Amino acid sequence: MLRKRLPLFIFPAFFFSYVLIGAQPVRTPAPRKLLVISIAGLDERFLNDSRLKIPNIRRMIRTGAAAAGVIGVAPSDTWPSAIALVTGVAPAETRASTTLWQAAAKSGLRTASVYWPDTAGAEIGFDFPAGAEPRKGRDVQFDEVARLAMPAGIADSIERASPGFEKQLWDDKSAAQAATYILRNEKPDLTLVQFTDLEAEQRETTSMGVYARDTLETEDDLVGQIVAAAPAATVIALVSGHGLENENYVVRPRMLLKQPRRPAARVPVAVEAGLIGTADPAVAERLRRLMKDGHRHGIAREVPASEVRARASSSLWPDIAHWTAAFDTPANYVASADDRGPALGPGTHHAVSGLWPERPGYRSVFVMSGGGISARKLGEVDLLQVAPTFAEVIGVELPQAKKGSLWAAIAR
Repeated sequence: MLRKRLPLFIFPAFFFSYVLIGAQPVRTPAPRKLLVISIAGLDERFLNDSRLKIPNIRRMIRTGAAAAGVIGVAPSDTWPSAIALVTGVAPAETRASTTLWQAAAKSGLRTASVYWPDTAGAEIGFDFPAGAEPRKGRDVQFDEVARLAMPAGIADSIERASPGFEKQLWDDKSAAQAATYILRNEKPDLTLVQFTDLEAEQRETTSMGVYARDTLETEDDLVGQIVAAAPAATVIALVSGHGLENENYVVRPRMLLKQPRRPAARVPVAVEAGLIGTADPAVAERLRRLMKDGHRHGIAREVPASEVRARASSSLWPDIAHWTAAFDTPANYVASADDRGPALGPGTHHAVSGLWPERPGYRSVFVMSGGGISARKLGEVDLLQVAPTFAEVIGVELPQAKKGSLWAAIAR
């Protein structure tokens, strides 16, 4: 039986189209523009406070992906947390790490930063730097920020567009005006903005008090202004670095454990990263017995050694590596290494940070919306997952990041 042969002009065309289809690479999502707004001191518990009028933040939560809380880094303070948010590594390792803006610049992306820590002189196209370390006082001179802003003269350009921008003190309204101008006129691929007024208010008054709530409602208006200036399809992230608690009580373990033959100054106990720790097994056992009395002595729980090793860097706290046991304090109880004063006494009642990142209720915020993101609820996440997530959004890599990206769970 004769076999039917395909015409020669059909076979090559069929074969060629098959090769083209088979050779096509797997398509990856196109990089998106990313706007990150960090509100220092935005405790996750604020989001569950029905008294707060924060419609812009609530809209982001309602329409985007929101975490049930973020477990931070140690030390859990604003500056180290903010750097960890853009590197994906713990504070002890950040100096040798690539930042998000460096990775973006290397890929040819346009970058902008407004009052984000440690950006002065960095590879950022448009920058109003906050410096490398936090200021002691609340007031920040506007000229100190504008003098280091890049490119030169950008503050004057914003003043012409928004009269009143240049004033005596820099505040979150200044940050919002700068960010709004840059977003509308320069349309960067990556924009980082930090607000600090909420944290400053809490440190002067109380965590989540009436003055803090008023400040956050003002911050919400500023968030709305910045989001409205972002180009269409921009992915918008709202983050914070740590929670806050009130220093209602001060726990002094040296005074708690002192004995007639062992003065407080010689008690082998230390306070590091918010924890009470000791290398002495006998002291550890005494602390365990005291812990059984509830809050009477200001000791809440023994922290597993694996948890301590995972969170506390031996380069920052060398003594921690030798601890036999570590203990955390209850909410609103703050440990002190003082060897004078009452073993458990009154505190300032002002808000504090720097506590152990995994203590219950001590959580920060992570929300992403816009850019086609659908509404979804995330569980608790780790702060070190945030930077690789940002990197994936804008199509760059942070090879040193210690945790995986959340983007697959957010964008699915």
